[in-house]
Amino acid sequence: MGWPYHLLDLTHEQKHERRLLLDRYGIYAQLSALIPILAYQLYRLGVWVYSERKRSKASYSAIPSSPTLKRSRASTAGNFASKWRSTVWWLEGELATGWSSRGQFIAAGVWTSWLLFLCVQNTGEDYLHITKRFGVVAASQFPVHYMLSMKSQYSPLAFVFRSSHEQLNAWHRISGRIIHFLLLCHAVWYVNYFVQAGVVKKRLSDPVVIVGIIAFLLLNIIATTSLELVRRWSYRVFFVLHLMIGLWMLPLLFFHASALRVYVIEALVLFLFDIACRNLDTVTGFATVTMVPHTKLIKLKVPIPASKIRRFQAKPGQHVYLSIPPASRPLLSSSPWIHDFLFNPFTVAEVSPTDITLVLRTLRGPTTKALGGLAQLSKATPPIKIEGPLGCSQRFPNFAANYDRVLLVAGGVGSTFILPIYLNTREQMAAEGKSLDHVKLVWSMRSAAEAIWAVDSERKHAIAEDKNIKIFLTRSQADDQEHPDKSIPVDGSVELDELQWTEEPVEATGGRDRPDLGKIVDETFRHGNAERVAVLVCGPKQMARELRGHVGKWVEKGRDVYFHNESFGW
Repeated sequence: MGWPYHLLDLTHEQKHERRLLLDRYGIYAQLSALIPILAYQLYRLGVWVYSERKRSKASYSAIPSSPTLKRSRASTAGNFASKWRSTVWWLEGELATGWSSRGQFIAAGVWTSWLLFLCVQNTGEDYLHITKRFGVVAASQFPVHYMLSMKSQYSPLAFVFRSSHEQLNAWHRISGRIIHFLLLCHAVWYVNYFVQAGVVKKRLSDPVVIVGIIAFLLLNIIATTSLELVRRWSYRVFFVLHLMIGLWMLPLLFFHASALRVYVIEALVLFLFDIACRNLDTVTGFATVTMVPHTKLIKLKVPIPASKIRRFQAKPGQHVYLSIPPASRPLLSSSPWIHDFLFNPFTVAEVSPTDITLVLRTLRGPTTKALGGLAQLSKATPPIKIEGPLGCSQRFPNFAANYDRVLLVAGGVGSTFILPIYLNTREQMAAEGKSLDHVKLVWSMRSAAEAIWAVDSERKHAIAEDKNIKIFLTRSQADDQEHPDKSIPVDGSVELDELQWTEEPVEATGGRDRPDLGKIVDETFRHGNAERVAVLVCGPKQMARELRGHVGKWVEKGRDVYFHNESFGW
């Protein structure tokens, strides 16, 4: 079987027909994005119907060992629900350590196959037509691709999928790889056409071709700087180039081919809409910036307008994007302009009636360096820009009402996310009339200094007396003095340079070693097979990966589990 595509001499009518086909299949490719959206909505509807039917059949609140619940679990519907939960858990697991989830790989494969089908369908033997089809189908994905990158609370996809930017960002990366692959095919096939037709020199001087080459080179720069190796080397390089090239490419594609213009305009409108919404959701407050004693942690108290503070108080565990305006930037900085492109996410550790508290670690980035310098100014209250609140915690269920037990695990400053949720869940448990022993907090930290931010107020007594909070100190004060820190790992799992103090701010109520997560998980799940359990974790990747592995054993046994790993994606 020979190569099916050839260079054809077309009549004017045939060329017009090809243009109509390009437009038609570009629209097909774009509208196809509605399929997963509708599928997800049908899935949510099915879950709601199942939950309502299950609730309507429950005439009383049965204990886990009751015959009624045993029969329910053994029924056909109960077995199906158990297998479905196990399947979903398997799909959400990593394909390999550090890779994307199995579900994302499967979805990427299916979506790529579908788009490739649209690229080749009804192209006949026309080589140039299929070459252009690759470009049009790829461009048709730009609006959804830009929508997946939106950080605003008004992101349509975040609303539809009840998700957050951090969760959608993984799909944004997948979408980018698919678009890059299709445009690579488009470019390679066109270069081959130039060579085969002997028009390389002529076409490379054509402005339309030059614009296309520049756009493709910029796309390859984005793809290269998006690699994890580059992001870890310099996230600033990745972010600034990603932002600028993502904007520059749109006018280039607009003038490259008329068939792409509608998709370019849609992507540009979404880009500008996101910027406008984010600016409207940003406030500037004169912050109090202080260093947490004996640590490399910085504590910020930022006043928030009364009209907005209610959004922060509504849900714990939310985060904001922090940026430093010109008035607060270091005077001697070699590149103060870089702060115009930096919007760092930080979890809201505490909310008062007038302000919010952020706790962050100082690393090598310009934002934390600048904040570290501001912290040295004892009486200064520099202006700080705050965007938010944001985050998927806004859509968390009521854990006390919907789950029988809640296990919260924090590593280091991951407690800024976990501790507020723990305190809020305790209040919900009390309101539901449930035992406070049903919510547990495991807090692992390298040294007690990491807890200073949380116990420098009236909460110190509450934390010390709470038997449901287990604190694990993985390194003693003597170890810190004998082996001082020399560097800070990339993942932030070790961030303290502990000095001497006479009394540790918290006691090692769990022990002076790493927590036995397997034992802790087993103790949580052994109270009853019918109990629904929520597990949330925020900490180093290895901790979250280990915890998920232990919880997964219980999911395989049919347990109903809500699991959330809070992390900020690249």
